[in-house]
Amino acid sequence: MQPKSLCFFNSNKPWGGGEHWHFQSALMARDAGSRVSFVACEGSALAQRLQGVPGITLLTLPLGGLSFLNPCAIARLVRFFRQQRVDAVLLCLPRDVKVGGIAARLAAVPDIIYRRGIAVPVRNRLLNRLLFRHVLTKLIVNSLETKRCVLSENPDLMPPERIHLIYNGFDVAEFEARPGAELVPRRPGEIVIGTAGRLTAQKGQHLLIEAAALLRDSSLPCPPFRVLIAGAGEREAELKALVQRHGLQDHVEFLGFVTNMKAFHASIDIFALPSLWEGFGFVLAEAMTMRLPVAAFEVSSIPEVVEHGATGLLCPPEAAALAANLLRLMSDAGLRAKLGEAGRRRVLERFEVHKTFADFEACLRA
Repeated sequence: MQPKSLCFFNSNKPWGGGEHWHFQSALMARDAGSRVSFVACEGSALAQRLQGVPGITLLTLPLGGLSFLNPCAIARLVRFFRQQRVDAVLLCLPRDVKVGGIAARLAAVPDIIYRRGIAVPVRNRLLNRLLFRHVLTKLIVNSLETKRCVLSENPDLMPPERIHLIYNGFDVAEFEARPGAELVPRRPGEIVIGTAGRLTAQKGQHLLIEAAALLRDSSLPCPPFRVLIAGAGEREAELKALVQRHGLQDHVEFLGFVTNMKAFHASIDIFALPSLWEGFGFVLAEAMTMRLPVAAFEVSSIPEVVEHGATGLLCPPEAAALAANLLRLMSDAGLRAKLGEAGRRRVLERFEVHKTFADFEACLRA
């Protein structure tokens, strides 16, 4: 039977994929009949969204990387876990494992679960070994690549039977209920390529810009095209300078942070994701739900979401290979439609939120 009292613990201040998962899972657990509580960092995006949400008891604390050394913070969390009679706590960040995991162990919480949503190694250090072997009871990973990375420096960090693969859930019905008018007007005869994500080195937008330059200068027939880049971040000035340097001002447009992603996807014909690594990639599920073919790199967890040749085209992380795949998609409307339809089916079969929440419930019962 599903635990009666769940506590979601996420001390991250900005909003991202991990915060989306915790927030969505908390709401679904509440609606499924669990008593739900939440620990969030004071002033965080999560704390703001959770304020006044019916059926969720919220505790906010000034949590940071050294909070596990603060006996007052530990004592406050122990009291909260006991007051809520928590059966399972769901931890998000490495620092949450330290402060929340230790407090949960002291409060005798039966199930202490770490959801790892980032595909980077766990360092083989004494503290990590102690936490994984003597504090955590289960590990949730959002991809096989995340699991591989977690265990890459220590294959014995956690027994395989305590590791649960649960892909990020995508709420297709909610997404399709949003307004869907085009965000950017189309130009006649133009193929529109779009990408969305924070403007950071990880997201690789510079490689998409370089691919656009190769397409413009290609000796092969290439339809008129435009690249829309949605997102904000620390590399904005650098990326805009790269567009200027290549003379791509008529081909590349920066949209800034976009709130209505359905409207963004309605404005494009091909979704490109030049990320150098991803934990999962919600934008891929969004694009595939909208029947958009995907061009991306064959790195980290992306091949678990996008099946090469079936729902999109994957390639090594280089501009020339990306340009070749984009040109293939731009030149073949039938291929775009075929991949787009298959992509939507893949989302519904593997990543639809009710399917992944059922996997989460099975993890709680294990």
